[in-house]
Amino acid sequence: MSSSEEFDSCRERAVAFLGLDRNKSSGRVRQKLQQGNYDPDIVEAVIAYLKEIDYINDERAARYICRRYTGKRLRSRRAMQYVLSDAGIEHAVSVKIADTLSEDEESSQALLEAYYRTSIPEYSKAMRLLARRGYSAYVSNKAVKDFLSVEEDII
Repeated sequence: MSSSEEFDSCRERAVAFLGLDRNKSSGRVRQKLQQGNYDPDIVEAVIAYLKEIDYINDERAARYICRRYTGKRLRSRRAMQYVLSDAGIEHAVSVKIADTLSEDEESSQALLEAYYRTSIPEYSKAMRLLARRGYSAYVSNKAVKDFLSVEEDII
């Protein structure tokens, strides 16, 4: 198979993988093409071509992923960087997009409000929730204390 034919074959496989959902990251496409045993140089050329025509856009994919993490699924900025990296988003893009998200102080409060709409949590349970979502001990402690003091004022 000539280089041009292999490029076309690889490009067709990438486009078929992307389909109408253009919110896949370059990392996911790269991973899929590498499973097809294409030459790594051809894979990189196809990804560069698809980025050039804006069929692959890591920023768009990262924003799409971030929109899924709202309400009870909120995460800290640092945790969102890991989520984006796991999704195949390039590191520089994941840092840039994570920096546009709400500050950890705000998002931790929003998470507590979403998670405990109908009940008042124990301090330790709320702290564990925030720790699992990637918030620092300082931010978690402040958020839980603020949340519990507001809840007590309402009652």
